Amino acid sequence: MRVTDSTRLAMFVGGVALAESAFYAVVPPLVPGFVREIHMTTTEVGVLVAAYPAGVLFAAIPSMILVDWRDVRTGTIVGLGLLFVSTLVFGWSTTPILLDLARLVQGVGGAMAWTGGLAWLTAQSPLSKRASVIGGTLGAASIGMFIGPGIGALASAAGRGVVFSAIALGLGLLAAAAPAGSPRSSPARSSISSIWRLVRHRQAGLGIGLLAGIGIVTGSVASLLPFLALRLHGSASLIAAILAVSYLLGSFLQVVMGRTADRFGRLVPTLCGFAAGAVLLPTLPLWGGIAALAAAAVIAIASISSLWTPTAAMVTDGAEHEASNQAVAVGTLNAAWAAGAAVGAVVNSRIAEAAGFQLPFALLGILCASSVVILILRYRGNAARQVAVERPGSAV
Repeated sequence: MRVTDSTRLAMFVGGVALAESAFYAVVPPLVPGFVREIHMTTTEVGVLVAAYPAGVLFAAIPSMILVDWRDVRTGTIVGLGLLFVSTLVFGWSTTPILLDLARLVQGVGGAMAWTGGLAWLTAQSPLSKRASVIGGTLGAASIGMFIGPGIGALASAAGRGVVFSAIALGLGLLAAAAPAGSPRSSPARSSISSIWRLVRHRQAGLGIGLLAGIGIVTGSVASLLPFLALRLHGSASLIAAILAVSYLLGSFLQVVMGRTADRFGRLVPTLCGFAAGAVLLPTLPLWGGIAALAAAAVIAIASISSLWTPTAAMVTDGAEHEASNQAVAVGTLNAAWAAGAAVGAVVNSRIAEAAGFQLPFALLGILCASSVVILILRYRGNAARQVAVERPGSAV
């Protein structure tokens, strides 16, 4: 059976998403070893977790400029090249500063590869199927996050150098498999002005804000969950298992969220995911058994990770249907998530070290509950506008 160009592109971008997300997820199972061997504190672990999204944030505008200057394929390949180099450095580093720098560059490479790849795919997808396309790609990303904790656990047992060198080889093979052609960008457009137009767009602006909240939750959980497990005598393998199952469930929910968002709109599935986070996140430090903690964490993490699909669709809906503008949308949503993840990882790790673990998780619950309220108000506002359209004589 002949593989079509669109299928080949979807498979390649799915591979990029899988690789990039796997790198984000490798750190938590390595935390016990870092604490034991390098004597990292809770705050230092938070900084290490924050380094990757900080790199994503740093690369947001450069990745858009690169796509404007060249094209989405170039942005993707440059990102994979940076991932290749930084993965080798991370595998063989033995000091906190080198580990932090390697993670920072991994974030830069991941952002460039992700921006180029997803913009490439969304630019060639019809609007009516965009959330489904994004859901499929993010499903692949969730599978990468499922694999990532296992890679971390394997590296903890077998040695980071050997494991991450093998992964770097896989990145080189992925870059070699990139499709040959890609849509040209529109060089007359300014990335900065495009960002401003996107932020001012009603739905895209909401999606950007919600993605920042998702980043705060994911960065905080990645930093603090390993310590909750360690308090209950959990091992690196157990931490990896909790996260792997969470992301596997999340990969299924990504697809469901995409189809639901295409059929019923972006707000309904987003509201459900944040509601689950508001209920479950504050309970995580309260569980006295590792099995109960694992069950609650799996559902909470899966619910929050699945929110990427409808919120990313909100943002890409606000961009014009061109490769350069989709690159701006993807770069902006990446930056929003990254800013939240970096801040959440560092700030809540510091709060946990100073005041215990209950306060930061309570704050995460409040953040999710506030998002639910905002979404309800937006949903009611949309309903009121729809009534006004159907009854032109009525007051808005």
